[in-house]
Amino acid sequence: MATYLEFIQQNEERDGVHFSWNVWPSSRLEATRTVVPLACLLTPLKERPDLPPVQYEPVLCSRLTCKAVLNPLCQADYRTKLWARNFCFQRNQFPPAYAGISEMNQPAKLMPQFSTIEYMIERGAQSPLIFLYVVDTCLEEDDLQALKESLQMSLSLLPPDALVHELGYEGISKSYVFHGTKGLTAKQIQDMLGLTKPAMPMQQARPPQPQEHPFVSSRFLQSIHKIDMNLTDLLGEMQRGPWPVTQGKRPLRSTGVTLSIAVGLLESMVAVRLNSVCPK
Repeated sequence: MATYLEFIQQNEERDGVHFSWNVWPSSRLEATRTVVPLACLLTPLKERPDLPPVQYEPVLCSRLTCKAVLNPLCQADYRTKLWARNFCFQRNQFPPAYAGISEMNQPAKLMPQFSTIEYMIERGAQSPLIFLYVVDTCLEEDDLQALKESLQMSLSLLPPDALVHELGYEGISKSYVFHGTKGLTAKQIQDMLGLTKPAMPMQQARPPQPQEHPFVSSRFLQSIHKIDMNLTDLLGEMQRGPWPVTQGKRPLRSTGVTLSIAVGLLESMVAVRLNSVCPK
């Protein structure tokens, strides 16, 4: 019988997911005592030879602010044909196609060994994919050079309509600098980056033109095929962090705040999209 450590390692190898903690805090007090923040390192598009991509839509939570996918951690009531999210506790009805579901007849998405499933969505995304890179420059020169090469290869594999950070100005390197010891909410990031706009009167509003990307800020994001050279130049100019490091000490990093700002930026993009789809 496998030990708990072996069980965790097997799951990490299978799903490509590694958590800083393998136990969720059971109370607010325990959460405040967690020295290392709860975080997750995910390997995107990790192949699962035992489960090829499925050719149907995932089952989503009906709560507008959730939209999580049905998974083995959800609570399923096979008698009433209802399932509930384990975070928002929203109760959802199983689709008609799941009328024959039971404890002995479960879809793969509810089985523990299939905690990662790749769905092939034929209808396509409603908005372009957004890729956000968080890069740590506190590295040795050799490691930084290897990182640049990996990033360049990664960028070459992105879809041509993928959206990246605004790099559309020729001859100008534009940056936004945040303090490394101060966290920001998604709303603060949205305001500081100018992602919020005053509501326009209905008679002045106009539908997006065909060349525009709906639900995203065209000022802040650009299609990768338009700024490919800018990205190449940016990677070439990337240098090690200039801050001095005391001998025998590790370099000071702002990884937590950086990830928080990155998540806030993505939340802002989602907020802009939701406000466009469901205007108040």
